[in-house]
Parts: sequence; structure tokens; C-alpha cells
Amino acid sequence: MKILINHLTRMREGRICVAGVDPRGRHVRPVTSSTHKLTRMMLTDRGGPFEIGAVLDLGEVAAVPNAPATEDYRFSVTKTKRVKRLDGDEYFHLLDRVAHDDLESIFGPDLKRRKDTYAVDRGEGSASLGVLRVKRKVDLTTRYGRLRLKLNDGKATISLPVTDIRFVEENHETIRNDVVEEVRWRMKSGVEVILMMGLTRPFQVKDDDDERHWLQVNGICLADRPLGSRP
Repeated sequence: MKILINHLTRMREGRICVAGVDPRGRHVRPVTSSTHKLTRMMLTDRGGPFEIGAVLDLGEVAAVPNAPATEDYRFSVTKTKRVKRLDGDEYFHLLDRVAHDDLESIFGPDLKRRKDTYAVDRGEGSASLGVLRVKRKVDLTTRYGRLRLKLNDGKATISLPVTDIRFVEENHETIRNDVVEEVRWRMKSGVEVILMMGLTRPFQVKDDDDERHWLQVNGICLADRPLGSRP
């Protein structure tokens, strides 16, 4: 199976999550067993295969869907081969081709408003990954050391965590403030923005009565510099 990597997100303890789109424009999330976790050591700058804009051949895969993560496929890192890397224009045009104009088109009616964000009930939903074409201005904010994106979805303004790995240092905690401010300036200047959207694995937040899959921004792509170590 071949995919183009467009989601590259930070997780705890140096772990990463990777996802991409196949030639038919369907999202695929390569996953491994719990004993073989994906880490920063598998990024291209460390000699690994994973980089935004890279086309990879995952070899043989096995579908392991678990709603809403219907895109999950078990794969082997050692059998994964890098095919090529798209240039910036190719990458942006491909994202635009698979993008949707609203969140419901990506995640369906199971995505429900929860205060100033969205979530899907545990085990519900038919998709956990997608690409959103931004129609209104967005902004980045840092609160309690966490990066968030403010987005008006046409109904109200929501606030979503940003997990794009390029916004943090190698410890996956320290925000690269210079990167944040540069991206903010370009957004405010009217540069076209496309967002990689995702749902988390289920967890329970304070004052809630159940675990849910919460909406987050897995990646940010701006038209003036679609690819690179900085968004």
C-alpha cells in the first residue's frame, strides 16, 4: 500500500502518530503493536521514512478498524520504503483535492459540539481523519504551555489543540514560539490555509461523564510554504 504522509503529530514520551492518503484519496493510519511504538527516531531527519510530503510504500498491511478510527492499518516499519517526496505545489494541490469545506463532511453527524470544541462519543463515528479547507481566518494561541487553534466553523468559534510536530522542540513539550508567531503572521496576512484534522483516542476530560474522541488539529499547511521543517 502506498500513501502520501500529511499527518505527523507529537505524542507523549517522544512518540509520534503518522497518517496519509492513498492514491484514491482515502486516509490511512499506519499502526504498530503496543510493543513497537513509533518514535521521533523514525523521522526522516533521523534516518527514518516519515516526513510530511513523503510518498511511502508500506508493503503488506492489514486493516484493523476500531470506530471511529476506521483508517487504521497494521504495518511493519522495517518493510516500509520511501518512494519519493512531492514538491510543495504538488502537495498543496493534492490536499486541496481531498479537502472538505466543513467538519460534518469529514466526521459525519456523530461529531457533536462540546462547549468550545467537538467530540465523538466513544466507539461511534465512521472517520477519525480528514482535511479541512479553511474559509475564515484562523489564529493560534498558547495557553498554559499548550498550543491551540481558534477556528470559526460557521456556527461559532471553537478552540482546538494543535499536535503538529513541527511546532514543538524534540521534547514534544516546549513550544517553538518563533514558529508560532511566524505562522500567525502569515495567517493574518491572508495566506490560504488547509488543516489536517483528527480525532483522539478516547479519554475523559474534567467534568464530563464519559470518555470521548476529541477533535484536534494534526497539521497546518499554508499555501506560501506547503512543506518544510516549519509549517
